[in-house]
Amino acid sequence: MNGQPSFEIRRAVWEDLPLLAEIEREAFADPWSAAVLATELQHACARVWLGGSPGAPSAGYAGFRWTGPEGELLRLAVVPGERRRGLAAALLEAGLGYLREQEAEVCHLEVRADNVPAIALYDRFSFRVVGRRSGYYPGGVDALLMSVPLAVSGGMI
Repeated sequence: MNGQPSFEIRRAVWEDLPLLAEIEREAFADPWSAAVLATELQHACARVWLGGSPGAPSAGYAGFRWTGPEGELLRLAVVPGERRRGLAAALLEAGLGYLREQEAEVCHLEVRADNVPAIALYDRFSFRVVGRRSGYYPGGVDALLMSVPLAVSGGMI
């Protein structure tokens, strides 16, 4: 992308578990445990991508899963001091690219209805709201269910 910052994005490996847990704690008020993150690192149908500025420690990650024609973004985390610089978009792009390589036809996600910056990012990637789960998150916040098609007749989007 012209004019966009460049990031180093790579697949997370087992040795990255402490870093993933640290990012998780910094990024979320209700973080996933190291055990949940370990499950994603070991799951055959999951990929976790780590990213950050070149030469700097990774500052974000994205976890994806796929089953047959469907993929899902499970988690997208960027530490607060590195937000709004394009890292989340780079991680999302890497994960969606990987799902396309797996021939997934659609990607789904859930997002807090009050997470305006995340919803704006997903809108930029053509995700659309397809449903809502009332009171899904702590504090009674709804979850928006969003999806984006990854393949169209005659080629990829």
